[in-house]
Amino acid sequence: MRSIFFFIFLFSSYNSYTQSTEIENFILKKEYYKADSILKKYIINNNKVSSELTFLFGKNSFFLKKYKQSINWLNKYLELKGELGKYSDESIRFLELSNAKNILESEKDIENVYVQLFSYNYIECENDRKICPICEGSSVIIIETEVSKIYKTCPFSDNKGFLTCDEYNMFLRGELNYN
Repeated sequence: MRSIFFFIFLFSSYNSYTQSTEIENFILKKEYYKADSILKKYIINNNKVSSELTFLFGKNSFFLKKYKQSINWLNKYLELKGELGKYSDESIRFLELSNAKNILESEKDIENVYVQLFSYNYIECENDRKICPICEGSSVIIIETEVSKIYKTCPFSDNKGFLTCDEYNMFLRGELNYN
């Protein structure tokens, strides 16, 4: 009986992991509408939504220019995980960017908007380098299929898994292109 519960738990964990990986890959490839479609189907078909999916929904919503939706999902992730979650730092950055973009869209006074944007749109980095959030410093991206794992060199980071501070800030704004 215990083995059945363990198998169900393991299968649901694996299914959630592959779902998240698939969504992350679509976001990386800038296929935001595909990622959005998968996220919506997952939310409709399941009673529970993992904190990781709330983060991915918020991040993807930012790239779709749905800033209020992005703010809601990112706040939900931070509510669930706090500042110690795996994606907390990235959530905070996207939350700041979404808030700034939301202000830009709703504000008429352009000078005030630019002051607000530039006051928190750039993250300072120690040693002018930041660990790449895509490959998490490994310089390799692992794409899991149902049959095998595919290993690819991270197109964003250097060969040691780092981004320059400017590249990291470009990444947070969605402006970083492949090397």
